[in-house]
Amino acid sequence: MTAKVALAEATGLAKHWADNAGLQPFSFELSSNELVVFRGRSGSGKSTLLALLAGWTSPDGGTLVRLGPWAEPGVDRTWKGTAILPQVIAPIMELTMIENVALPLRLAGATREAADAHARQLLDRLDLTDEADRAASDASLGQQQRMGLARAAVVDPIVLLADEPTSHQDAGHIATVLQLARSMVDRGTCIVVATHDPAVADVADRILELDR
Repeated sequence: MTAKVALAEATGLAKHWADNAGLQPFSFELSSNELVVFRGRSGSGKSTLLALLAGWTSPDGGTLVRLGPWAEPGVDRTWKGTAILPQVIAPIMELTMIENVALPLRLAGATREAADAHARQLLDRLDLTDEADRAASDASLGQQQRMGLARAAVVDPIVLLADEPTSHQDAGHIATVLQLARSMVDRGTCIVVATHDPAVADVADRILELDR
C-alpha cells in the first residue's frame, strides 16, 4: 500500500436547488488510499456532493480545494484524474463489454492488445467473463453496473466517485464489487461513495453523515 496523500479539503461546501434540495454547508477532507462513504437520507445532498467533486456544478457557498496530484493541471482530461460511476450507467451500447472497459486505456494511448488484456482481467474479477464479448446493450443492469466499475478501475484513477454502486447487485456480487474497490484503495485510489447500503459502510475507512 502506498502512503496517504491529501487530495481535497472542503469547508462549508453548499449547493441549493430550486426545489429546496441540495447540500447544506458541509466540511470534509479526502486523501488517497481510502474508501469514504457519504451517507444520508434521500434529499440530504449525497448525489449533489458527488456532482460538486466531479466539477459538474459549482457551489453556492463554501470552498472546495483540490490538493496534491488531484490538483495538477489537466488532471481531468483523462479518466486517470477522476473516474465516475453514476447511478445510471452510460455504456456505449454498440460496443462490447470489453471494448467499453478498454476505452479509457485506448484513449490514453495503450495498444488494443494491452488494453483488452487488462480489461478482460477486470471483467473476470467481476464475474463478467462470459459477457466480455457481448454487446453492452445485451447486458442486465447489474452486469452493466459492474462493467462501469471495471471501466473506472482500468486506469487506476486518483479519485473514483461512485453513486450507489451496489444498487443493482445481489449479495454475492456486492461482495465482488467491494473486493475490487478495496484493491483499488490499496493501490492508492480515493473512492468516494454515496450510498445507503450497509455492506459498503461496513468496509469503509470513514463514514461521513449528511443530514438536512
